[in-house]
Amino acid sequence: LMRKFSEEMGFEVFGIAVDEGIAGYREYKLEALRSLAREIGVDVHIATFRELFGLTLDEAVAVLGERGLKVKPCTVCGVFRRYALNRAARELGATKLATGHNLDDEVQVFAMNLVKAHVDGIVREGLATEPAGERLVPRIKPLYFIPEKEVLAYTLIRGIRTPFVECPYIVHALRHPMRHWLNEIEDEEPGTKYRVLAVKELFRNILPPPPKEMMLCRVCGEPTSHPVCRACELKTYLLSARVVPGQR
Repeated sequence: LMRKFSEEMGFEVFGIAVDEGIAGYREYKLEALRSLAREIGVDVHIATFRELFGLTLDEAVAVLGERGLKVKPCTVCGVFRRYALNRAARELGATKLATGHNLDDEVQVFAMNLVKAHVDGIVREGLATEPAGERLVPRIKPLYFIPEKEVLAYTLIRGIRTPFVECPYIVHALRHPMRHWLNEIEDEEPGTKYRVLAVKELFRNILPPPPKEMMLCRVCGEPTSHPVCRACELKTYLLSARVVPGQR
């Protein structure tokens, strides 16, 4: 879709994908992505967790399990992915970072933020982000109002090949039961997801996000609201907790 829009509106588009290092999952997704990119003539750049953080997500999960550390795989993945996408987009000269989040993604995150009482998360996650510093690339979500089923229907109609494999770590995330719950309600009450999104937008208009002073991480130089960014904290945490052969 962005390729089509770029032709009509006169902007350049390229792809960025993140390889977290999830065996049996990500390699199939990347293979399909590269095939589609060749077909439509779009360059794709791959950012990997191993290159950026020194370990894959599978290795990070192994560390967490061996050490009994109470950090969920999706927490690590989310922090590292946001870091990787912003850094790659900026280094490649992007003026906007368009993500594939759809209506289902948005209402799931909204529901999770409600359950966790994360008010900042509710007001921060919208259709687009405002510029918050020269090293942060503004994000846009072209599929924000499009249900997941319609996205799937589009790919099938267009003959876009996509492997139907799910991340093995989804079972550890709150998103997993939240997704099923919302789908069940949608089946019983069609239009529920649109109404939930409308409530989310109402919240965002009523509760403006608290201002955060952005600074540069003293470790990596990336933008953050703290002296050391969350990605560097997690990276240090995981690498220092790694089991050295012959030691416990």
